[in-house]
Amino acid sequence: MGPCVQLFIILANCLVLFVASIQSAANMTQDERKQSEFLDNLFRNYDLRIRPNFNGPPVEVITDMFVSSMDSVQETTMSYTMDIFMRQQWNDPRLSFTEYNHSVSVHTQLLNRMWFPDLFFPNEKRAYQHDVTTDNKLLRLFPNGDILYSVRLLLTLTCMMSLQKFPMDRQQCAVQCESYGFTTKDLLFKWRDVEPIQRDSNLQLPQFDIVGTRTLLCTKQYNTGNYTCVEGRFIMTRQMGYYMIQTYIPSMLIVILSWVSFWISAESSPARVALGITTVLTMTTQSSGANETLPKVSYVKAIDIWMAVCLLFVFAALVEFAAANYKSRKKIGKADRQKRQKENKLSNENSENSTLLEMKPIQTYIKTDFKSMPSTVTSGAQLSDTEVKVVLHKPPETDWAQYIDYVSRVAFPVAFLLFNIVYWTMYMTWYFNPDDD
Repeated sequence: MGPCVQLFIILANCLVLFVASIQSAANMTQDERKQSEFLDNLFRNYDLRIRPNFNGPPVEVITDMFVSSMDSVQETTMSYTMDIFMRQQWNDPRLSFTEYNHSVSVHTQLLNRMWFPDLFFPNEKRAYQHDVTTDNKLLRLFPNGDILYSVRLLLTLTCMMSLQKFPMDRQQCAVQCESYGFTTKDLLFKWRDVEPIQRDSNLQLPQFDIVGTRTLLCTKQYNTGNYTCVEGRFIMTRQMGYYMIQTYIPSMLIVILSWVSFWISAESSPARVALGITTVLTMTTQSSGANETLPKVSYVKAIDIWMAVCLLFVFAALVEFAAANYKSRKKIGKADRQKRQKENKLSNENSENSTLLEMKPIQTYIKTDFKSMPSTVTSGAQLSDTEVKVVLHKPPETDWAQYIDYVSRVAFPVAFLLFNIVYWTMYMTWYFNPDDD
């Protein structure tokens, strides 16, 4: 193909485009031409590099947000995720107009031709701006120069949680909006006076209840100056249903199960050892599972106290069996020794042709004053006035193994009941009367 043919094709394409543009302009209505001229005139002498009120008072930006969804509150990463509509409104006198007496919604491409606040989220970990099916942005101009800018964002933000009262805790997760480059001399962020933070009426979280919101100022001071900042806090109370079903009730039943050994004979070592070891290992596994989804913090949590005390109770039940079994074996050994000693003594006496020892109460002789003796003492005919015979009855021996089990049947439940009263009273008081400073 020669150069003449190529030149001809290029000229033909240019002619087609020119004709199409003329036809498109001809097809525009009068209102469309007026709107186009209005926007062209509005931005004709506009310089986006200069903020409104340059060398004057700082630009006040009124902010508010609408939370459409919130999820993924993670204790391990100390973060949460939410989907919001972030709105900003400020006044730029250079963009005031008199052609219309109402607001004008324009395409967000005009943002590339105008100044707008350099807002960012300092506690943001990740962010995503929705662009399906088009950029989720809104830009609206008002006759007095006010500008409304809204954008839809998906944010993952840091939420530093205090877990001392977990799982009966109340958390405050914040979202901060700050200016990156303009100091407080040039730009000021402020929350809207009425409903600065709105939430969808169907907004629900799987583990938390949002009980309220708070707004405050959080102006930051750096080496480069003071920067405006506003902060919104979501006050969330943790739902306890999951932890009651998965942690508290099972661990309580395991502790009660360990008390069954008190009704099993101390001589039944296999049964009581198996029950004790099983409950101790189960409580250890339960404690590890309760902390599996939590960060490795250095302080003690409420659930740690519960699991530690439950583990202590099942371990104490195992130690109680060891004590009862020791006393039982000691009693059996003592009885065997006494039986052997008696048999040896009878054997020796028989070999010496001595009289058979009658199995009577032990008798001893003492020297004392006959008149001072109690009525249980009787004098013997073969003894002098100062010699008396005292009859001493040996008391029956206490079965310490059964006694230990009997005391444990009462002491363990009472102690566990007292612990529950103190534990739940203290933490439920904090749960329903939190200190949200």
